[in-house]
Amino acid sequence: MNNDITVGALAFKSQYSDKTGSKRIEVSRGVNLPTTLTINHQVTTNSSTKKLERRSVVRFDRTQVLDTTTGETGVVSAYIVVVVPQGATVASSDIIGAGAPVQSLIDLLQEDDSGLDLMDEIFVNQEQ
Repeated sequence: MNNDITVGALAFKSQYSDKTGSKRIEVSRGVNLPTTLTINHQVTTNSSTKKLERRSVVRFDRTQVLDTTTGETGVVSAYIVVVVPQGATVASSDIIGAGAPVQSLIDLLQEDDSGLDLMDEIFVNQEQ
């Protein structure tokens, strides 16, 4: 993966990257209002099945001003956790292919003609 990543109009600059994960930061709104992108991977043992699985997390954290008079800030976060059982029979299409969990999330939220565009309904209006 590239050290620096551009997502939409935001250019995330690499802070660090190692075997388990990476952190990138974007500061176009100012250094006190960063947006961070972290990507982490961890192999764990499922407590029910006792089988190994890989947990991958992609997370965005955006610092927002909550009160302009005091300068108080808070963080809006969004992340996806993808858990994949370890085994030779799990193909990439089982994770990201048509109908697979990651693509289904994209199809649910995507705002163009290929998706349902339910972001406002779910995250703003709190519909279920």
